[in-house]
Amino acid sequence: MSNNRMVVFDVTARFNFLEAWLYDSIAAPAVASALQPFKEVILDKIKEGCRILDVGCGGGHLAVEISKADGSLCINGIDLSFSQLKRAAVRSTKAGVKIDFIQASALQLPFSDESFDLVYSVDSIKHWPDRLKGLKECARVVKPGGKLLITEVSRNCTLRHGMQFVRNWRIPSIFRPFSVMPFFLFAVMRSFTAEQARLLADRLALSEITVEPDIGGINWMMEARKPPLLP
Repeated sequence: MSNNRMVVFDVTARFNFLEAWLYDSIAAPAVASALQPFKEVILDKIKEGCRILDVGCGGGHLAVEISKADGSLCINGIDLSFSQLKRAAVRSTKAGVKIDFIQASALQLPFSDESFDLVYSVDSIKHWPDRLKGLKECARVVKPGGKLLITEVSRNCTLRHGMQFVRNWRIPSIFRPFSVMPFFLFAVMRSFTAEQARLLADRLALSEITVEPDIGGINWMMEARKPPLLP
């Protein structure tokens, strides 16, 4: 019997069954490789027993890896796509880790204020209809003294780095040169720059904000801290 729980709050799905399968089968390994530095940052920030939220968790790849690294963590993942969440539930069960996956919007997180020690999001913010509102929601559920980590494909991603990225896609090598255009159309051109991310971050009630413009030539990364309560 599975220890994982999947709760449905919203019937709206963004990734359908075919899209979820294609992402899992083709792009997910490349994403995991490109974002290894981001994973290491998360693992460096967590402490035993931390409560963590993955916003836009998709198929649960990173949440599962983090849970495998430290079984004491309490991890929740939210996503709009029911198809992705089903894959996440299967993946976590196979890995033998306990994660709660919930269908919900980043713009209306179903959690109380100051619920999590760490909130992170990977390659999801470009899909949010209101990016500032989503970031404010993420900041709302971070505990005082807790961390917010966001990474996303950069609008400044070069063709060279895009080619390097799609080389890791699980497709026959003959098709990889033709995969760069879909990557730019559906990811790069829908995203924004590190400078734009910084402008958004400056509108949040957070401190110690940094935005790293180049993670593996593909993504930028935002890190911020919610100020601790005064004694």
